[in-house]
Formats: sequence, structure tokens, C-alpha cells
Amino acid sequence: MIRPASPPSRRYGGKIADPSRWQSFEPRAGDVVVSTPPKSGTTWTQGILALLMSGDPGVDAALSRKAPWLDVTSAEQDALVAGLNAQPGRRQVKTHTPLDGIPYWPDLRYITVFRHPIDVHFSFRNHVANMREPVLSDIFPSDPREGFAIFLEGDHRDGASLVSIVDHFHSAIARRQAPNHLSLHYADMMRDLAWAVGHIADHLSIAHPPAVMSDLIAAARFDNMKANADRFALSAGEGFWRKDRGFFHSASSQKWRGILSEADMTAYRKRMSTLLSPAEQRWLENGGGLLAEVFAGGDTQPS
Repeated sequence: MIRPASPPSRRYGGKIADPSRWQSFEPRAGDVVVSTPPKSGTTWTQGILALLMSGDPGVDAALSRKAPWLDVTSAEQDALVAGLNAQPGRRQVKTHTPLDGIPYWPDLRYITVFRHPIDVHFSFRNHVANMREPVLSDIFPSDPREGFAIFLEGDHRDGASLVSIVDHFHSAIARRQAPNHLSLHYADMMRDLAWAVGHIADHLSIAHPPAVMSDLIAAARFDNMKANADRFALSAGEGFWRKDRGFFHSASSQKWRGILSEADMTAYRKRMSTLLSPAEQRWLENGGGLLAEVFAGGDTQPS
């Protein structure tokens, strides 16, 4: 038996996620919940978890089936959750719902990952462009600057508006001192993958011999996951993407250079100043250490 969960304190809207799906999940002590805004390193983190939990650099992560998006609305979701509940041993799941919108079990492990909000937006544009079926055309029109304005001012959950990313960030700050919560930044993972993998392993109380860890870290590199998209990309081999390897687009930052104008960036900075304190904005954009350490007792209110 595990201790009961704290129920969600907020219900988030949107058509893609259904919080009632959590009622079908049968949690076990040590299970891992990856809760991130979209395109913030979710699949990368889940790939790292598959590597660490298996100890096998050649693991077939098969995330869509073995570590599904738990609260997504899809015709196949009941079967996926049933398969998840039948899996032996420790498991992982993902959600794009903030921590205050899902059950919070003290005996589970939670990982949140964040990325510069503008990188999230442009990565999502590439993500949508790689889908075979047109989706979210109202959120991602052909003109990227028009789409950026929608991103700044909208409050949509499907397609990741700026507000939805900030809500997710605030929910992580509120849980920053919880012993079962780890929050990382995409930029830190890019700068020092070994550091990030080590913190994830510690968070899960997983230890491997140094030689094995070295192989797992090498397998966790973005370029390796892209080269092995058949094992790491979501819905690989199912015809969902134009190119499975395109799921892992580039892992680069500041994709907006040469696209957004100074007026666009001024509008972004003005909007951010109403949502986050300067310290929060700096961390959400650039990282620089673990969330719990950076905001151990600092200001968490917009200036």
C-alpha cells in the first residue's frame, strides 16, 4: 500500500488532456511522473529514465506504450493504461498537466523540466509541421510572427501558450522543497548531461557501476536518441510523423533569431514582467542549477 495522494487543487482546461484519466492509474511506490510543458525535454527525460531503470544502453524505450501520456484523450488510452497497470516493477508516465492539476502521491517520484518559453513555442511549430495530419492551425498559422503574438496573449493549453508554461512553472515552484520532486532545466541538460543524469539517478535512488553509467549517459545524448528514433521517438513506426527522426528536431536554442523583430521581443519582455519576478524569468529562460536550490527562499512574485 502507498500513502494516499493529495488531490488536484486546480482543474486545467483544454481538449487534449482529461484529468479523470488519473482515476484509472494504479500507482506503486517508486513510480515516476514526468510533468512538463510540451517541447521542454519530455521525451529526452523519459528516454533517460528508460536507460537508468533498465541499465541497458540499447533499451527499446517504446515510450508511447511503456510510459504513456497518462491523461491524454485518445481512443487507445484505456488499453494503454490497462497495459501500464499490468507492467511488472517500477514504471514511468508523462503528463503535460501542471503538478497542481494532478494527484500528488508522496511515495511516487515527480520530475519537471523547463525550457526557454520562446524555444518551446518554436519547437512546437516544428513539431506540428512534422505531423502528417494538420493540427492546431489556429495556434500555429503560417506566419510565425502572427503565431508568436497568439502565443504571447493567448491562454490556450493545447499548443502551449506563454501563460500555460508559466502556470506549469509556478506549480513546480510551489513543490520545490518536496523531497519527491526534482526540477531540471533543458539548458542545464544541454550544458552538462552527465550532471543531469546523475541528479535523475539520485532522485530515483538508482546506482550503476561507473562504466555502465558512462554508457548510459552516452546513449542519452540527443544525437544518439535521434539516430535511434525507432527506439526513443513517440509513436515511432506508426506513420504519425512525416519523419520519425524529425521528432528530435535539433535541440538548439534561440530558434527565433532572424524571425522575431525587436518589437516582438519587447512585447515578450513586457508580458513576462507581468507574470514572473526577474529571478524567476532568468531561471525559466536559462536555468542555472536545480530549482529547489535556486529558489530555496527567494522572491517568487512578479516585480
